[in-house]
Amino acid sequence: MSTLPDEELPIRLAAAEQKLAVNEHRWFARAGLLAALATGLTLLLPWAYSRRLGLSVWQLGLETQPQLALTWLVGLVATVALLMLKPGHRAQATACIVAVITLLLLAGAYQAGQVEALGDSWPGPGPAIALVTTVCWFATTTAHLFSQRTSHSTPNPATVTHTINQLRRREP
Repeated sequence: MSTLPDEELPIRLAAAEQKLAVNEHRWFARAGLLAALATGLTLLLPWAYSRRLGLSVWQLGLETQPQLALTWLVGLVATVALLMLKPGHRAQATACIVAVITLLLLAGAYQAGQVEALGDSWPGPGPAIALVTTVCWFATTTAHLFSQRTSHSTPNPATVTHTINQLRRREP
């Protein structure tokens, strides 16, 4: 059993904590990216069914809601940026931006599902599926925000002692 000098132990402990925080941050960012991609796929689904000139037409989400497609694209870019950032204030600010974008997408998908009664169009399955996937995206983003918020709490003394003992058992 080798012993570490007292000066090296805090450095290794800080490095281990930083590695754990980065791994947790990246996991939540990957989950958010998958939810963002699922939300983007819903824009390729039919969002409205209408009759024009005697023809039945399915309109995709990209056709009926181009502003939502642009909002989704900005959210996707922000989510990818969140994946590249290290945990910290910039990552928290980016996660807040993604949360606001997902709320805008939620409102837009809800509004797209509400069609006028006097119109000649009916809602398709796209807005309903977009609501579900956007809620998932929002949930992963808020979980990411809360995980970063709670990672700065004071550790349990027993856990710190256990980690120090593990670090001292390893070879330098």
